[in-house]
Amino acid sequence: MDIQATAVSYKNRAILIQGNAGIGKTTLALSLIEKGAVLIGDDVIELFIKNNKLFCKSKEILKGVVEVKGLGLVSGFKVSKPVPVLCIIHLQKKKTERLPKPKSISILNKKIPVFNFCACNLSEISVLYAIRTLTGQMTLLKE
Repeated sequence: MDIQATAVSYKNRAILIQGNAGIGKTTLALSLIEKGAVLIGDDVIELFIKNNKLFCKSKEILKGVVEVKGLGLVSGFKVSKPVPVLCIIHLQKKKTERLPKPKSISILNKKIPVFNFCACNLSEISVLYAIRTLTGQMTLLKE
């Protein structure tokens, strides 16, 4: 199954970044890559089930290529092997809740956590902390 997203691997888990065209998916991915993530793919990502987990990988035709705003198509990125999906970061124009309730969606019958972030004031730091709560490095307190 193909989806429109940009994806990076962070500590061998995939972060799918979704949102409307031009909202900053690739910019966020590039920021995460500068912090140690590895590109999976830009624009179209292939999802599949392996060992009862949801995995993702780059489409072969787009492997290692990223569209950088103001520059064009750039190739030569290191590309991650297929890895299991950890979460989806959904970028949106509207402001997000300060203390949101946990959200998830089902993809290929696998429940995946979703974090909604406002693209207007997004920092890759917020995304890294979301990832740390999912991997058990930190704890998200409940109200």
